[in-house]
Amino acid sequence: MSTNTNRILVPIGFSEQSIQALDHAVSIAKKTNSEITLLSVLEDAGLFARLFDSEVEKQNERMKSQVVTKLEELIEKHAGSGVRMTHMTAQGTVYEEIAEVAKMLDVDLVVMGTNGKPSNARKAVLGSNAYRVVNNVKPPVLTINGGISPKPIERIIFPLVLDRRSREKVGPALHYSRIFGSEIRIVGVSKNKEEAQKLSANLKQTIAFIKDAGVKVEGEIIREEGKGVAEATLEYASKEKGDLIIIMEEGDQGRNLRLRSSDVEKILYAASMPVMSITPSKVAYEAQFSNF
Repeated sequence: MSTNTNRILVPIGFSEQSIQALDHAVSIAKKTNSEITLLSVLEDAGLFARLFDSEVEKQNERMKSQVVTKLEELIEKHAGSGVRMTHMTAQGTVYEEIAEVAKMLDVDLVVMGTNGKPSNARKAVLGSNAYRVVNNVKPPVLTINGGISPKPIERIIFPLVLDRRSREKVGPALHYSRIFGSEIRIVGVSKNKEEAQKLSANLKQTIAFIKDAGVKVEGEIIREEGKGVAEATLEYASKEKGDLIIIMEEGDQGRNLRLRSSDVEKILYAASMPVMSITPSKVAYEAQFSNF
């Protein structure tokens, strides 16, 4: 990644959450001299509907025309922001198309809205796109829960885990802390004294690395107290008045001090502040860690 973010992808479904996500993207684009691409995905017709191909095609064309009009209206609304915007439409499965377009455009950041944990089975399918995008795209994904308005990012919350891949999260944290002039607050959540000792050693090393990079940083190890890692992290982030949480999808294969998929999902759905998710094995920042 270059010093500045060059392109931001914003999936737009025209819900309140996605419109708010665009507002956040505009705020970031102003700081990073970025171009924004709006993407609306028209979901594929069901099996029954596809039996009537000609009518489905006409309906898709009408819908695409309406979507393009709405996208152009959104761009016009932000015409005075000084941020260059373009728009695209795609047809298919939402999270797959977002991942494909993110790769095709080589975007540096995806910003999208989510309305929290779906409350029933049908909404669980429709509402899981944010988490699926996190798991399927290479660049960082910034998710915005409904009702969160853009504000200055003064404090970044950095949950600490022991998996060595998590060092890849330090690069984006440094990158965005410099862009926004933010401090970084590191938190490790332990279940017992043994875990606390392991995390403390890693905390000391991470703090030293970030300080050497010229960014203000503090950190501490807290006890889970039966809340669970996600809940304890969110409680800490709220108490410390965080403006952004940076997490990494660590997967379910490992044990102990990983941020598991279920924890990531809980944080995405429940956070009262934007959450940036980093995909493991992203190598854009790897050169920064030769001695880390």
